Amino acid sequence: MLEGIRRVLGLSQPGTKLRRTDLKLAPSSGVAKFRATVTHPAFVPTLLCALLLIAVTSATIWWSRSKIPVAVGRVMDTTRAVRVEFKVKNEEGTQRDRDDRRARSPRLYNADEALFTALEQSLLTLPTAVASTATLADVAPEIRDSFGLTEEQLAAVRAEVTAGEASELWRNRVGRVMRRLEREPFLSSEEYQRVLQSSTDRMELHRGPSADNVLKDSAINIDGELFKEKVRSIVESAGFTGPRFDAVVQRLTRGAKPTFVYDEEATRKRGDEEAAKARDQIITYRPGDVIFERGKTLTRGAYDTARREDTEFRRQMPTAAVLLQHAGIVGLMGVVTLALLGYLRLYYPRILRSPARFGAVAAIVGLTSFISCWLGVNWPGWVWVVAVGPVLFSAMVLVVAYDPRVALVLGMAQTVVIGVALELPVGYFAVVITGIAVAGWRLREIRTRNDVIAAAVLVAVAAGVATLIIGLLERQLGGPSGEQVLFEVIGDAVLAGVGGFAAGALLLVCLPAVERVFDVVTGMTLSEWRDPRRPLLRELQQRAPGTFNHSHTVGTLAESAAEAIGADGLHLYVGALYHDIGKMIKPEYFVENQAGGFNRHTRLSPAMSLLVIVGHVKDGLELAREHNVPRSLHHYIESHHGTTLVQYFYDAAKKQAEGDSSEQPEEVEYRYPGPRPRTKEAAILMIADAVESATRAMAEPTPARIAALVHSLANKRLMDGQFDECALTLRELAVIEDAIIKGLCAIYHGRIAYPTEATGDLNDTIQRQAKQTAERMG
Repeated sequence: MLEGIRRVLGLSQPGTKLRRTDLKLAPSSGVAKFRATVTHPAFVPTLLCALLLIAVTSATIWWSRSKIPVAVGRVMDTTRAVRVEFKVKNEEGTQRDRDDRRARSPRLYNADEALFTALEQSLLTLPTAVASTATLADVAPEIRDSFGLTEEQLAAVRAEVTAGEASELWRNRVGRVMRRLEREPFLSSEEYQRVLQSSTDRMELHRGPSADNVLKDSAINIDGELFKEKVRSIVESAGFTGPRFDAVVQRLTRGAKPTFVYDEEATRKRGDEEAAKARDQIITYRPGDVIFERGKTLTRGAYDTARREDTEFRRQMPTAAVLLQHAGIVGLMGVVTLALLGYLRLYYPRILRSPARFGAVAAIVGLTSFISCWLGVNWPGWVWVVAVGPVLFSAMVLVVAYDPRVALVLGMAQTVVIGVALELPVGYFAVVITGIAVAGWRLREIRTRNDVIAAAVLVAVAAGVATLIIGLLERQLGGPSGEQVLFEVIGDAVLAGVGGFAAGALLLVCLPAVERVFDVVTGMTLSEWRDPRRPLLRELQQRAPGTFNHSHTVGTLAESAAEAIGADGLHLYVGALYHDIGKMIKPEYFVENQAGGFNRHTRLSPAMSLLVIVGHVKDGLELAREHNVPRSLHHYIESHHGTTLVQYFYDAAKKQAEGDSSEQPEEVEYRYPGPRPRTKEAAILMIADAVESATRAMAEPTPARIAALVHSLANKRLMDGQFDECALTLRELAVIEDAIIKGLCAIYHGRIAYPTEATGDLNDTIQRQAKQTAERMG
């Protein structure tokens, strides 16, 4: 039983005594635990953040599922049928009817009144105009040319004069010609072609207040080969014969011009009026009617119908059903959030103890989910970019801020939200988890920008390959649309890869902000702070060179020990470089910086020396804040001595008190203020710092003496309770001792004893041998 207690407490070595501080009493019951949780200051803010997360994610899912997040032009993986009867206006059919009516409306033409008047006047007055002429030479040239008169025609026209005016028969025949011309318009060649190409078969001819609706076949092309024949037909039908016939035909065909002009504005207006008469076409959908089928390409019309059907379904849904559906979504998000809280409570309680930390985590989940869903609804064709990229970005942030396990759990929560909201296939979960796993593997330690770029590339490849595999498994590759589906699968894989790479690229840009928000420091930042050219390290080297060398040695020892137990060696090494920076304020009071054996403490009382020695911790923290040293390194400065006793000055104070017969000093007065190490790395630094200083003071640091010293100092701090607040186990402590012993033995290894001459030292021997060599060569 005792051995079991030792294992639980990390005291695995037999014979180790249990201290009172090792045994922590647990709450006596579940009620006590619940009371302790509820009364914690962070409980209410954390609860409010959790409720807000549930509300945001639930609203995101409800809104997204009402938008039918599918892309027009893709092959559908499911069949969607009508659930409730509804009627919808057939916009496409109605528009076709309107367009057809507009196209079939007649083209409107206005008569050239001046031309009609001139033609009619010249034909009516021709007999009276030539009645007084005796010969053709007496006829005005313009009349003779317009009608192409000959002597025979002139005589025939003069015969149409009765009582000084044109005969009634002549006037009737001219009237019939003009009426034919009003119904059979002369058109230019271009306009004639437009009439023939138009969808309508009617023309509306306007002359004055009257309008005639005629067939477009009645139009006459004035540039056509049959123009003269059609004019002859009109004249002949009017009753003109003989020489009179030829004269009228010549007048109508010579220099012919269009008798009607197209009225574009009036035609457009008439077309709009006809289109407005079209009635809306209504389509009735009944339950079971297929909107789109699996394996068929989604058209715009089918997509619009699906959205209308979903809207009608929700509108006709009973209020109770709506409330139950809302409750289902809220319940799902409640379960996910509760599981998330439980996981954090068990494995990462420090997140829940800080409302700011949990608020940041909740904001990442809620905001990322909303962004992915909003982009996926508005650009469904890019769903594999917007559904993968933001989730992987938030996962990368959480890997940097915490570790891959937190990122994986929160990523799963996000995939539930996004997958349900955008109705993504189950394989989407596998794609995201694959990307998060690769990100966690590659981003656990970031020392250079190339590490982030390499992670982005690998995450992109992993997400792309996973999407390709899932697509090949889930999509329907057979049938007439198989080739298109294959191209879509490849395209989705490329888009997922783009999303993964974009997440890594964005992380590289936002990495400094992530470090500030989550109060973490990456290997890349640590690599910058370990540079000896940093101003603070340069100043330490100049003002306290002994401390500078001591810090480097301690860093080397501590780093190897940390790596031996799987701790963060780089973080510990950089912390060791800065753990004693406070000594540069008064470097001459610390033995490693004292030259010639003079010790300033000989002139000070033990109490005053204590203040100087202990003060380097406080001075170091102030320098760290002044030079913006990452906060995670501050703990090394404040805890590398923990609450250990300053033994030398405590003993000196006791001797002084005995000599003065004064009151003996309290041990607590000669201890460092702490805190004690709270991490394994800080505990390692405490051990390495102590043993390096003690080993340097040894007269003959043999391996056996070094091993005994290391074990003694480590055990002394263990028994002093310095490791009570960190998770260091006895097995790890043994490994740390071995690693530090090896490092110290390598530093203080034995030297070769060079021979000396009786007549002089080594330098004399070297000089003599060099002289003899020169004489032999000269």
